[in-house]
Amino acid sequence: MATVMTEKPKTAPVAAIAVCEGVSRVYRVGGEDVYAVREVSCEIRAGQLVALRGRSGSGKTTLLNILSGLDRPTHGRTLIRGEDTRKLSDRQLTELRRHDIGFIFQAFALLPVLSAYENVELPLRISGVGARQRQRRATELLELVGLAKRMHHRPFELSGGEQSRVAIARALANEPALIVADEPTGALDSVTGLEIMSLFKRVVEERGVTIIMATHDPTISDLANETLIMSDGRMSHDIPDELKGVGILDAASMPGTLHGEIGMVARRAGLKVHDEASTDRTVPETTPEPPRP
Repeated sequence: MATVMTEKPKTAPVAAIAVCEGVSRVYRVGGEDVYAVREVSCEIRAGQLVALRGRSGSGKTTLLNILSGLDRPTHGRTLIRGEDTRKLSDRQLTELRRHDIGFIFQAFALLPVLSAYENVELPLRISGVGARQRQRRATELLELVGLAKRMHHRPFELSGGEQSRVAIARALANEPALIVADEPTGALDSVTGLEIMSLFKRVVEERGVTIIMATHDPTISDLANETLIMSDGRMSHDIPDELKGVGILDAASMPGTLHGEIGMVARRAGLKVHDEASTDRTVPETTPEPPRP
């Protein structure tokens, strides 16, 4: 049985950076009301890594859009840094997103004609930051994500993991309080995905940024401070069957070269790898067949 919010112990209360109160998002389709999100209430606290889990169509992306001010609820209210989005004009909401929120899209959405450096610098240029400060900030962020030697490469010259790191650096460009990431590891292999999630954890701990990320991985809560479960547009107390299964940290304890590499990355990141001996999962012994005559 999973709770709506699974929290690790905290030493002091943390202020909420985004709050949903009885939020519903309704679309009119074929003369009927279709609920993408129904009566959701949740609180995203500052300086936390929050995982939003749910199958495709569960309402994760719609809720992310509402929490980040990309969309407004049909019913209920959303507060972002204390601002009620219902009372903000479109221009005010745009300014709030520009200065306080960073976005990481599933396909990363990097501009293919620009280098990694230019992709990270672009939000700063749009915000009117001076050339010298843009250069210093973009370079610092690319160093933070481990791409100092690849900053002049274009997206097609970078691996999926490297593109993800560029997207993270770009999301941090305007020093946002909140980063919203929609399936940021969905297209990555297990090892690279774990490295990216480790980077998220580092950004949260060192920079005080709040990150909320949608994911399908069943063990993302091992990395998150809180986990929210979405099912059919609602917050759920149970993990749906389709979300149960082997996750990254489970795989790390299994036999095989790839799983060993996952485990190595996990331990280097200071994460606890699931111990085979503590589970019911066993690998059956096999007796080699005698050679055929």
